[in-house]
Amino acid sequence: RIYVERSIYSEFLQKFVAAAKKWKTGSPSDSQNNNGALISKEHLEKVRGFVALAKSEGAIIHCGEGVDQLDLPAHNKSGYFMQATVISGLPDSSRVMQEEIFGPVTCISPFDSEEEAVARGNDVHYGLSATVWSRDVGRVHRVAERLQAGLVWTNCWLVRDLNLPFGGMKSSGVGREGGKDSYHFFTEVKSITIKH
Repeated sequence: RIYVERSIYSEFLQKFVAAAKKWKTGSPSDSQNNNGALISKEHLEKVRGFVALAKSEGAIIHCGEGVDQLDLPAHNKSGYFMQATVISGLPDSSRVMQEEIFGPVTCISPFDSEEEAVARGNDVHYGLSATVWSRDVGRVHRVAERLQAGLVWTNCWLVRDLNLPFGGMKSSGVGREGGKDSYHFFTEVKSITIKH
């Protein structure tokens, strides 16, 4: 989900959709491609199901699945490929807004205040990661501190220091890895008492 301040929402949506349409889908061995295949046919169908659900709930599908024709070379046609898909017009209560889709699909919605953005960002069962973009450093700190996510990037995305913990909050993930947290994540504590 992407929440955008209402004053720039229309312009952002237009530019974001234009950028998504330029993303190339295909084999990751081709450096020209941005988006590879999904893990399985079942997962591809699951992700497509989210797009179909959004459409049935009255959302606008701006690009991608069901809108644009996916043009793949013959040797990729049997793969589980899906284009970058941008959706708007869904209520936060929609399953499409609430679930972790794990596919090339995002929903974009406007917000009117910092409080609203934080509340809506936290109003899910999951909390793997979040990104805050702002020129206002004070706002970045306030929002990042209040977001219920295991990873919060500010004015960047997917920058990772392997010494920092990696993992989600709430129903996201199964723990933390990275740095000293890796020791606990990949091991089990065991007590053995021997009397002889």
